[in-house]
Amino acid sequence: MKCVFVLILLLLCGELSAANSASDIPAFNMGDAINIAGRQRMLSQRITQASILQGVQPDVEKHRLVFERSMREFERNLHQLASFEPAAPVRDVLQKVQEEWRGFAEIAREPANKVTAAELFRRSNTLLPAAHTYVMRLQALAKHSSAELVNISGRQRMLSQRIAKNYVAHHWGIAGDDASQMLYEDLAEFEQMLAFLLESPLNTPEITRNLLKTRGHLSYASRGFDGDMQMSEARQIHVVTGTTDIMLRNMNVVTGQYAQLLNEISLAAR
Repeated sequence: MKCVFVLILLLLCGELSAANSASDIPAFNMGDAINIAGRQRMLSQRITQASILQGVQPDVEKHRLVFERSMREFERNLHQLASFEPAAPVRDVLQKVQEEWRGFAEIAREPANKVTAAELFRRSNTLLPAAHTYVMRLQALAKHSSAELVNISGRQRMLSQRIAKNYVAHHWGIAGDDASQMLYEDLAEFEQMLAFLLESPLNTPEITRNLLKTRGHLSYASRGFDGDMQMSEARQIHVVTGTTDIMLRNMNVVTGQYAQLLNEISLAAR
């Protein structure tokens, strides 16, 4: 009898442990999927930027750490998105991202030099549109205006890193004659989309506050691109990449807030 009691107790404990483990896994809804898929756009640019910076400043350990962390996250995000059943109708679009990623990652893992960096720069400009197309298809599946806000705010993350990528690529002379023009086009788009987000009636006070903070950092970064700051070359790289990283962090918070808003709306509609 005592053995039977112990066995029942063990079974109950096992079920409780399994339930706790399941509850520890965060919910993954459409808002989260658009957020994560949007991060892939950003990571394609951040990885390229970090790889170039390893060539420009090989003694700076931070660049290697950012590169390796971003590579791991891209892989992890791909696996998570592939297992998201509500996005099954657009899985073929995700497969295109996976194909582009394989070629991109192969080049990215080679030692940083001007030849490989130029090729990675080129491939980043084909991986990005593939990732963007997948985000747009997820937005269409969501069927709510808040999904557009998740998409656009997530794209701002990408723009912050593409601005920095084009800056360091132009600095190292691997981006061709269009790098400077593309940089200023991205700055203009970032400012335009920031104004669009600020006008959304769905904004909470916290979202508006974070968007206004980002606008201030954009103004500061623009001064660095325009050469208004008198500083050394190494310091200017630090200021530009550091400021765009702050813009990235701010927009990441905002994108998460919009994603949560979409999740709440989706749950309420069930």
